[in-house]
Amino acid sequence: MFKKSISLGIVLSTLIACQSGSPAPSESTTAEKHSATAEFMRINCESCHSPTANPSTRLAPPFFAIRKHYLKEYPAQADFQEAMQSFLIKPEEEHALMLGAVEKFGLMPPIYVEEEQLKAITEYLFSVEQPHPQHEGGGRGQGARVKELALSTKKVLGKNLMGALKEGGKEHALPFCNERALMLTDSMSQQLHHKIRRVSDKARNPLNQADSLELSILAEYAALIAEGQEPGPIVRQTEFGSRGYFPITTNAMCLQCHGTLGKELDADFYPKIQILYPQDKAIGYGAGELRGMWVVALDSL
Repeated sequence: MFKKSISLGIVLSTLIACQSGSPAPSESTTAEKHSATAEFMRINCESCHSPTANPSTRLAPPFFAIRKHYLKEYPAQADFQEAMQSFLIKPEEEHALMLGAVEKFGLMPPIYVEEEQLKAITEYLFSVEQPHPQHEGGGRGQGARVKELALSTKKVLGKNLMGALKEGGKEHALPFCNERALMLTDSMSQQLHHKIRRVSDKARNPLNQADSLELSILAEYAALIAEGQEPGPIVRQTEFGSRGYFPITTNAMCLQCHGTLGKELDADFYPKIQILYPQDKAIGYGAGELRGMWVVALDSL
């Protein structure tokens, strides 16, 4: 396949020459193609274009910012891809849409990438919503849908938990969490026609333990919160399809069962939790901390 030497400017970085022989994304389905492209970009680009990189040490603008500028100027897909590819093939400051980024990061030196791969990248950037620390879809799109589904499920669980607390305090709420929380979440999945789960890096129920991809998303959320930002929904293409994520943070009510042992969490009450959850890791939280996240399968049931 013919290869072009292109300078990725401020848009793409670290697509190393040794990757020029990588196979193009599968053409069998759009989802598979996007998944392959996302993986290529994760390996070769995110070290510079990560959405969660510290702004003071960032080497290039994040993808969500690049996408935003190009969509604003070129809302049609054909125009979007043509403009981005033209710039990448011959990056010039006078044709750049992000002059502030050019001034800060400069233009990248020429590197090699297959022409088909370049097209796949620009198609992916147009088609797939990029994670943004504060992105909620602007009332539209997948990000907004993820938030809607997550908060709808949270509302049902919260209403039932509050009822259990009012009826018999945390002594009564504990069996509710153990016996009904997963059932209610599954019920909401059926009602909303999307599989919805809760996961955590410090799970109380082993069934809620985050996998490796989910752990990486949780790390992104933790970094945003540490920087004082309010995290919103994130949408990613995975090998299992399109997945949306929305953070779960703690409040005073949560700390009755998830706070510091001997402080918010009564030391006499915790053994009762351990009877139901002998592998519990979900304590030691403070108010406003990341407790876990919702995972929403954006493919309908």
